[in-house]
Amino acid sequence: MIYRVDVSARIETEAAVLRRELGEAGYDTGAIHERRIFLIDVDAKPAQVRDVAVALLADPVAERAEVFDAAPPQGSSSVIEVHLKPGVMDPVAATAEAALRDLGLAVREVRTGRAFGFGRHLDRSSLESIAKRYLANSVVETVYFEPHLPSDFAHARVAEFEVRHVPIRDLADSQLTTLSRDGHLFLNLVEMQAVQAYYREQGREPTDVELETLAQTWSEHCVHKTLKSAVEVVDETGAVVRRYNNLIKETIFQSTMDLIRGVSAPLLSSDAQHERGAHATKPFALSVFKDNAGVIAFDDEDAVCFKVETHNRPSAI
Repeated sequence: MIYRVDVSARIETEAAVLRRELGEAGYDTGAIHERRIFLIDVDAKPAQVRDVAVALLADPVAERAEVFDAAPPQGSSSVIEVHLKPGVMDPVAATAEAALRDLGLAVREVRTGRAFGFGRHLDRSSLESIAKRYLANSVVETVYFEPHLPSDFAHARVAEFEVRHVPIRDLADSQLTTLSRDGHLFLNLVEMQAVQAYYREQGREPTDVELETLAQTWSEHCVHKTLKSAVEVVDETGAVVRRYNNLIKETIFQSTMDLIRGVSAPLLSSDAQHERGAHATKPFALSVFKDNAGVIAFDDEDAVCFKVETHNRPSAI
């Protein structure tokens, strides 16, 4: 059986930014309130689900959780719910699933969603437009306009395994460019020629998976080609005023390394330099430019980790 747990703030706070954005687009939505949704597939009594799920999924101080074994009533206001499609990665659901099992609930599966309730009634056309433009990504999400509680979880279609090869060795340059564009590889001609040359040496054609893997790992998204490239800075006359062999290494990376080595120390006061010298054997930067995170010393025993993610959505399909 699938239970639904709705988590909302005890003191409802309006999604003011979203309301303002929609208002600027001409939608009179009234107050907008957002809720988190957990759909839990488990054979258990409602009271057992309520005791375990509510304790785990909601902050007892700031949030309240309601458990439903049937679709909750919609009321008179308009609703948009956004749920991930089958097969899309859902880290929150995976974490909740593992935690619920640790608490003794024999959960089969957990899925999550978001619900947006509007203070004023909106017609279906307006709701569809708002969902498409502001709330959901149709590639990875499904939209509902009423409270959603399925009797069974839908699952992604299972495809039979098939090895497919992509003819590339005998293509002309124009055909390589077309293959890159039509196949959504987004590799330039030089890169496509490099792939072609490699498989000519191998004496075979690449599989579609191999070609897609190369396209992904060589993409701007994954390898940051622009940041790592050689760059020339020109003035308004076109004259080159500065050259970088590797943009990120000679700017952000270099500046960070200089700070760690104390290159900028002469800019500090004598007292500050003396203080830095006293701690020279204990660098404050413990790990930088590794695994998308940086670690700095907080005190003699603790450190602080800062994580920055550059990926765009949808990054997990």
